[in-house]
Amino acid sequence: MSDTFSNDSTKKQIGFEYQKLVALEYCLNAKNGEYVYIECYGDVQYGSESVEVKHHEGESNLTSNSVDVWKTLKNLVIECDKLKANDRFILHTTQKIHNDSIFHGWNQLTKNAKYRKLNNHPISATSKPFKEEVFNTKNISKSELLGILEKFVINSDEPTVDQKFAQLKEHSVFKLIPDNLREAAIGVLIQSLVTKAIDNSNKWEINITDFNSDLQFSLSKFTKDYTPFPLIKEPRREDANLTKGYKFIEKLNAISIKKNDLHQAFQDYVRSEEAYEEILKINPTLKNNIVIYYVLPMLYNDTIKNKLVRSTSKSTFNTLLNAEVKIELVVIENLLANYKKKTKEALITLSNIHNIEISDYLILKDELKSTYTEEKNNILKEYYKAAFNLGSILSKEDYKTIFFNL
Repeated sequence: MSDTFSNDSTKKQIGFEYQKLVALEYCLNAKNGEYVYIECYGDVQYGSESVEVKHHEGESNLTSNSVDVWKTLKNLVIECDKLKANDRFILHTTQKIHNDSIFHGWNQLTKNAKYRKLNNHPISATSKPFKEEVFNTKNISKSELLGILEKFVINSDEPTVDQKFAQLKEHSVFKLIPDNLREAAIGVLIQSLVTKAIDNSNKWEINITDFNSDLQFSLSKFTKDYTPFPLIKEPRREDANLTKGYKFIEKLNAISIKKNDLHQAFQDYVRSEEAYEEILKINPTLKNNIVIYYVLPMLYNDTIKNKLVRSTSKSTFNTLLNAEVKIELVVIENLLANYKKKTKEALITLSNIHNIEISDYLILKDELKSTYTEEKNNILKEYYKAAFNLGSILSKEDYKTIFFNL
């Protein structure tokens, strides 16, 4: 699809993602005992600084009629009482300022010079409502406005979202993390910021002491010899995705699944495919580890499952491989292609429920207090026991040599 819908919000979304990257940078540079606020007192508030973050794609200039500036000033005037304690109001923008803009050399001007430039400028129709609010004496006195202008600075030509991401990857916090894992590490930290908003929707507050404590735990996994499961964003919901001929969507449609559930099924499918591709980029050897694709077909095979149920903690792959099992494994080999998709979906499901590590082996990091012995359903209990014993057996083997035993 070359054209997007008229209400496409991609640029707005990129702007919000950029805001989170800027907020993360403040968090990484802050000290214990300090706080960073997001969407509370401006886009980002750190100490006595209030920051408005504006991202523009490609080459773009901040003109004399810039809505970004005039709207920011209007908001500062309207919220003047709440922001009196602030020492600086910063407009952080990726736009450049040419010398024909009234904002050229802005940060070197006195408050009175700033006032005259703004007041004398013949404003465009687009920004006129904002200027009227800025100079409305019912909102603010001239002396109060001069106080705001004295504190108001414009940080122009800031890095774009791609450049900011690249900068963060070079931050000292990530120096012990391999280059190919730093993007995922940043994703984990961004998610931790978002979680704070979910925990308290009334105030998006980052306690830096807590942030630094969580950071050590979150990043420790990236310095070890395994691959963390990648964070994959859900794709946008578009009705066109449901009419592209995907067989699983057609089958779900046939049993009258709700449209919302169809969208969720498609999103899960896309996430599973993208997650698998990301894992292979980070750990290409996983593609050659065919053992992982044997797990589900072995458990679904009655002969092998029954043998696994009768196995013990002392069992090995050699003791599992009797004549019957060897025959069944030959049959299973022809079914591996059919199980690849299901295996990838199972990995996605597992990662959503538990904390897993991926290296030469899949490792469940969560401490599970329940075991298969507590399952009341006898059929499920057999499958759980078989899976447990299979995991025990495979953990004792070098996956690269297991199938030389066949």
